Amino acid sequence: MFWNLENFFYPAKGETIQDNPKTVTWKRFRAKRDLISKTVIAIKDKEGAYPSVIGVCEVENLKTLKNLVYDTPLSRLGYRILHKDSPDPRGIDVALLYRGEEIRILDTAFLRIMSFRTRDILYAKLYSQSIMDTVHIFVNHWPSKLGGEKKSSPRREEAALLLKKQIDSIKASTHQAIIIAMGDFNDAPSSEALQTIPLNNLSLKLKDSLKKARSPISGTHKFKGGWEMLDQFLASETVRGSVQILAFPHLLQTDRKYLGEKTRRTFIGPRFNAGASDHLPVLMKIFN
Repeated sequence: MFWNLENFFYPAKGETIQDNPKTVTWKRFRAKRDLISKTVIAIKDKEGAYPSVIGVCEVENLKTLKNLVYDTPLSRLGYRILHKDSPDPRGIDVALLYRGEEIRILDTAFLRIMSFRTRDILYAKLYSQSIMDTVHIFVNHWPSKLGGEKKSSPRREEAALLLKKQIDSIKASTHQAIIIAMGDFNDAPSSEALQTIPLNNLSLKLKDSLKKARSPISGTHKFKGGWEMLDQFLASETVRGSVQILAFPHLLQTDRKYLGEKTRRTFIGPRFNAGASDHLPVLMKIFN
C-alpha cells in the first residue's frame, strides 16, 4: 500500500488555535491519525488481509509514525517503522511500515539528491514470507509542480535519474529481481520522467481501465475538478500484480463546486475539515 498523508504533523507545542487556525492540536492529530488507522483496518475487511508493507509520504517525524503504529488499533498488527529525517524544506519525509511477522529487512538506504533540498528516496531490500522471495522496494515523493510544470520538471527528472540508476544496478546483478517503486511522483504515468524508469507502470494500466469504465473516481488526487493519477506503483517484468485505488466513503466528501466526490482533506484553507488526506491510498496485490 502507498499513501500520501497530507502534512501528517505532530501536535505543535506552545501554540493555540488563536495563534494559527491550522495549528495541529492533539484533538485534530488524533482525528487524522485514527482515520488513517481505520483505513488500514478496512483493507482487511475488503481484501481479506492487511498490507504487508505500507509506504507513506508527507510525514513529519518518527514520533508521528510511532503514535500511529503504537497508539491505535494498528498496534496489534505488529507494524515496524523505517524512517529517516530528510532535508526537505517543509519538514516532510517518506517512510515504510512493515509487518514484522511477514517481512524481514535485509538492507536499507535513503537515497539523497544533493543539488537541492527535497525528500529522500527510501530503499528497502526485504524478504517476504507470503511470496517466499526477496523484494526490492523504493518509496518516492518526487518534487512538486510548484512554480509551474516547465520550471519544476528538471527536479522530477533528477529524481527519476537517481531511481533509474539504482534499479539498473539491481537488474545488472540480479536479472530476475522483484523490484517495486511506489510513491507520489507528482506527475502523470505518461510523463517523460516516469517513462525513463525501467519498470512496468501498473498505474498506467489502472488509469486506462478506469477511463474505459467511466469511473467517477479515476485518480488519487482531484485538482480543479479533474482526477490525477499521482500516486502509482511500478514493478519489474517478473511481477504479476494489480493496483487499485482505495476510495473508502470515510475518505471522501461531496464536491459542491465541480460535482461528484473529492477527497476529504485535513484542512481547506485555514478551516479544519477533519479529513485524512487530499490523496487516496493505492493498493498493490502480487500474485504468485
